[in-house]
Amino acid sequence: MPQKGQQHSINKSRQLQCKLYLAAKKDKQRRFHALYDRIFRLDILWRAWKEVKENKGSAGIDGVTFEMIEEYGVESYLLDIQEDLMKGVYRPKPVKRVYIPKPDGKQRPLGIPVIRDRIVQQACKIVVEPIFEANFLECSYGFRPKRDAIQATKEVQKILYKNWYVVDADIKGYFDNIDHEILMKLIERRISDRRVLKLFRQWLKAGVIEDGKFFPTDMGSPQGGVISPLMANIYLHVLDSHWNNNKELGELVRYADDAVIVCYSKKQADLAFMHLKALMQRLKLTLHPIKTRIVDMNTESFDFLGFTFQKFHNTKLNRKLPYMMPNKKALKKVKDSIREVTCRIIGI
Repeated sequence: MPQKGQQHSINKSRQLQCKLYLAAKKDKQRRFHALYDRIFRLDILWRAWKEVKENKGSAGIDGVTFEMIEEYGVESYLLDIQEDLMKGVYRPKPVKRVYIPKPDGKQRPLGIPVIRDRIVQQACKIVVEPIFEANFLECSYGFRPKRDAIQATKEVQKILYKNWYVVDADIKGYFDNIDHEILMKLIERRISDRRVLKLFRQWLKAGVIEDGKFFPTDMGSPQGGVISPLMANIYLHVLDSHWNNNKELGELVRYADDAVIVCYSKKQADLAFMHLKALMQRLKLTLHPIKTRIVDMNTESFDFLGFTFQKFHNTKLNRKLPYMMPNKKALKKVKDSIREVTCRIIGI
């Protein structure tokens, strides 16, 4: 598609997003239907292709790459997808299981969908995300438009000025333990279009290919899918809403499955911890027994999104103030990167 045509498609799709967001904001109980036909609109599919290609990523189990699609013809490829969606014969393929190293030396499992499924997921996200964004709250920062990790860390630092206790929450294997039925009920609160709901179910149940073997997915949402972060936010919106409706439990700041609750006293922190555990049970999730803890900022520190938060005495103001600094893992990563570049330059 020519550059002018691409820009027109993006503008048209953004107008749709704005319209859906305003309608959802106006009536927060409304359930939306007639969304499926919008997902396979050619302007939506073109924008989805552009955004998926910008994110790069390797091929899925079918081995199809971006270069192969461009050689075939992007418009022809998108028209094929459109036809499958229109006829109701679209079926997602299993995701490819790959592992990436975590800072603690362990490995994080990712599920890589084929590019075709990434395009359909992105098209669906373009259409449905504004509806859920109308409900999402200020305390949530992860994988949302115009929000990021730096904003989340600055918010935590700001709240810490007048508070002294923190519930440092760690949800054990969050993405792998999302309950499909609970998630679908939460999605159904806003979407009544059965064909869109079917898409979500198909992605959840698509399965995983690892070492050539197929494994069914009865629970969880694989990290690596385009739609997975949105589903993760829909699931934990239950947590956000609970804290928003119960101000006596302290202030919650959440980035995906990484969350802290800032409290003014030990008593409030204990109450927040109790509510958090009850809510995790309701969502069929588990808090990590060792990593989840109550932090006394008078004597302790905690890590959040790559930063260590600690209070130090300020001599000018004669009081303790909260500071944030890159944590040891982040500093090690920077040092390793510098060492790698240095070795490459000097030819080691």
